[in-house]
Amino acid sequence: MIRTKRKLPKKFNISGVRMLKLLGLLYQGDTQVKDVIKLFYDTPKQREANSVHVSLCKYLNTLKIIGIRVEKHKDKYEAYNLPYTYSFTAKELETIQKFKQCSDLILEGKSKESFDKFIKALENRYDDNTQTLVNTIDKTDLLDFSFYFKSMKEQLAECEKYISDNQILDILYALKGGDERRVSGRPLEINFGKRSAFLKLYNHKDSQIYEIALKNIRSIIQSPQKSGTQMAHTTSIVFKLHGRLAENYELKENEICKGTDNEGSLIIVNQNEDITILLHRLLRYGKNCTVCTPISIREQMKELIEQTIANYS
Repeated sequence: MIRTKRKLPKKFNISGVRMLKLLGLLYQGDTQVKDVIKLFYDTPKQREANSVHVSLCKYLNTLKIIGIRVEKHKDKYEAYNLPYTYSFTAKELETIQKFKQCSDLILEGKSKESFDKFIKALENRYDDNTQTLVNTIDKTDLLDFSFYFKSMKEQLAECEKYISDNQILDILYALKGGDERRVSGRPLEINFGKRSAFLKLYNHKDSQIYEIALKNIRSIIQSPQKSGTQMAHTTSIVFKLHGRLAENYELKENEICKGTDNEGSLIIVNQNEDITILLHRLLRYGKNCTVCTPISIREQMKELIEQTIANYS
């Protein structure tokens, strides 16, 4: 029996090539919608908006039929269940999660951008079982990067001794603009940030907790005075939110809501957040936010507002 070869229509060939190009874009991960749309700009007729989107829907439906799910997130497409997938165990996924934390804590600039793109492409190729396992991984179990601060070994050891001695410290440290500030209080603990180590200090006079970057400390004088052991060491700041902000505000982990006042303003109690960070965050809310208590923090907020206005005068 002799079979004749049937020549495929040119349109069929073009569709096949376009589908392969679409798959190629999706495999790269982080696929821009504009790049996908360009695949359908072959003729003047196809440049019509309706024609382009109708054709695109046909291709996406075809992918759906063969088991490839494509979702649009803002200006990007993400593909799932691609034919070429990876299968990882829970232990392997935990390792990948730690690599992601390394990127957030250490890498910067193009190195971080390149690494994150690699991780994203890897995640796009997870098979169904791996996708299910991802939801079981504890993503709040952060790595301890204290080893990153080995160059500060002596300073860290000195601060740890201050904490164990439980004596009042007088610290002179540099502010962001170059000015210096002096504060006294009991050292509580050392915290590690992205690329900084912080000494947390409780100020007895104004009942505030300060987080001072070790690299900014100019001098530390240890007082013979012992700190009381029964002190609560908490800083509670009460502020109000007005208008739409009150309706849509999402509480932070260290905040609780105390209801609303007679004018409908939301009353928030913030505990133990670094004062400088909190005030700069509240400053963004403008006239829709009012710091109520303590008085010392209210005055500090007024000074911050005056300094900000002075920068634009």
